[in-house]
This record gives sequence, C-alpha cells and structure tokens, in this order.
Amino acid sequence: MTDAPPRIAALVASRSGEADALLAGFAADRRRAGRRIRGLRQEMRDCDNGCQVVLVDLDDGSLYPITQDLGAGSESCALDPGLLAEASVVLRRIAAEGAELAVFNRYSNLEAEGGGFAAEMLDLLSRGIPVLTIVPERRLADWHRFTGGFAVDLPVDRAALDAWFDSLPRTGG
Repeated sequence: MTDAPPRIAALVASRSGEADALLAGFAADRRRAGRRIRGLRQEMRDCDNGCQVVLVDLDDGSLYPITQDLGAGSESCALDPGLLAEASVVLRRIAAEGAELAVFNRYSNLEAEGGGFAAEMLDLLSRGIPVLTIVPERRLADWHRFTGGFAVDLPVDRAALDAWFDSLPRTGG
C-alpha cells in the first residue's frame, strides 16, 4: 500500500507573476474540464500610484482589492488586513460547500505571523479539502513550520502541478 500524497502544496516562487499566471491557467483549464477548483487567485492592476493587488474569485470572477492607496511617497505596506478579511467570505463558502481543490493566492508575511488566510487554510485541510497556494522563496521556512513539513513544494512548472493534482484521490468536492 502506498502513502497518500500530501493534500497541501505550494508553488515555490522566486518571481510571483510567473506563479500567478501558472496558477490561473491551471485553475481555468481544470475548471473547463469540469473539476471543482475553487478559491482566490491574485492579479496586479495598474492604478494612479503604482499597482493594486486584487484577488479574483474563481467561481464568479468577483474582485476583492486587498491593497490601499497610501499615496505616492509611502513606503509602508499597502496590504489592508480589513480588505483581506472581506475576501475570506470566498474561503468560508468553500468550507461550507466543498471543493476538489481550494486555491489560495499566497502564503506570505501575514500568514507567517498567524494572520491572513492561515486559519482558513487549516480549516479547509481539516475538512479534507486539498489546498494549493504560492509561497515566495523567502517565506519557505515559515511555510514548512506552518505545514509541519507535510506539504509538497512544487516548482513553478505546469507538469509538476498537474502531476500533484492528478495524484490526489478524486472526491465529489
């Protein structure tokens, strides 16, 4: 008997844009094929003072901006935890309704500190729903602590992502 594959994985990214594009394409392709991939993907959008981070609900395309405009001279983090909390409604809906795979835009600074979507990731895993996210290389040690070493680290490579997903037991989600 073989061990079941880990139900949590991360695309380990040195450059986030490449991982975002891979994740978006994977989710779109698998959804078109009838798979129940749900969650949030990330987009960067141009705005007056640079760019804005927007989360996109895979189910209906709803947009959740998660950054605030701090002005052109600001060097502070523009991520707004309150706006992030608004986007968590998508993840709570997945917990209630199920999925074959729950996609999270990132495991990064807030999650490493126990905030962000950390609780939602653990909740979905406890319900048996596999989780996929992107982890910046600089946060890999934090990710390993968070997952207790039970996650799969994937390169930003479609074949590796497809192989991991295809190895998961198929559920009704």
